Amino acid sequence: MHSSPLSEDQKNKLKGLEPALRLAASRKDYEQAKKITQEIQSILRPTGHETRLMQAKNYLFETALETGKIDTAISGFVGVRQKTAKSTRLYLEATTLIAICYLRKKDLKSAKPYMIEAFKYEKNIKSPSKRTEFKIGLAKKFDEEALLSSLATGSTTAFNIDQVQYDAGELIRTKHEDEILEMLGSSVPESALDFTKEVHKEATYFLSHEEKLLLPSPESFGQKKKLGKGILSAFQSVIWKSLCDKDSEIYKMWFTNGIQAVLDKKYLTVAITGALSGLSIGTYAIAVYLTALLVKLGIEVFCETYTPTSIMKMRK
Repeated sequence: MHSSPLSEDQKNKLKGLEPALRLAASRKDYEQAKKITQEIQSILRPTGHETRLMQAKNYLFETALETGKIDTAISGFVGVRQKTAKSTRLYLEATTLIAICYLRKKDLKSAKPYMIEAFKYEKNIKSPSKRTEFKIGLAKKFDEEALLSSLATGSTTAFNIDQVQYDAGELIRTKHEDEILEMLGSSVPESALDFTKEVHKEATYFLSHEEKLLLPSPESFGQKKKLGKGILSAFQSVIWKSLCDKDSEIYKMWFTNGIQAVLDKKYLTVAITGALSGLSIGTYAIAVYLTALLVKLGIEVFCETYTPTSIMKMRK
């Protein structure tokens, strides 16, 4: 179907709807994202602008993934792949995100074909340095997702926010950042690391020897401080938007009123425990260690140092 030109009225509506969808996605508001996507679809489908619609759908289903609606996300990304050309960035995003969906389910067998297909797209990247950057970014993302899913307990226990914040405060007062990182690394059970190592092996299969050297080695999974850093890095993808989006309440309050105001309102602790609950990570100690580390680091350092590898930015 050929697309017909959009009217001025339709263009103006999309100018409001598309940024609103990105905002709902950054806030992990799936119901709002779904409502906006339906409005976008009512404009773009009749006019045949299917590619632009699929871009909106990728945002919607990434939000489904981040809010634990993994089966919804998988079927959504399958639909996007069916409606987009294999040479497009949208197809690559959907493919990578399906792999991540299955990694979140700890189903490496189902994730593997999509991981392999995502790596195939290096052939579309003409610049050797960009190609290396893409492959390493992808392998790192798969490693981090494996680590997050290996920590999932399936628990939906509600965290005691006051207690998490109090215990994090005690750690901040008595421990050095490196010690807290080591404690965070020590909270990972040995059985959880097996899945992470298995995914790491698959994720680095397509990398050259030189490219592998730019990633953490499998041995680092056994070093508690490095593992703690790995968890903090993995966690960035689910917490970064809440903390680092300049429109978020936490970011505004931190920069206007300082850390004490953020702690008084318990915004940071609520954001961290909410993200952990969304990942079914019910380990109390992890909530305490992450809260303590983020206060120690400061939001500005965290936002700068731990910018996540965005699937939406992995363009050819």
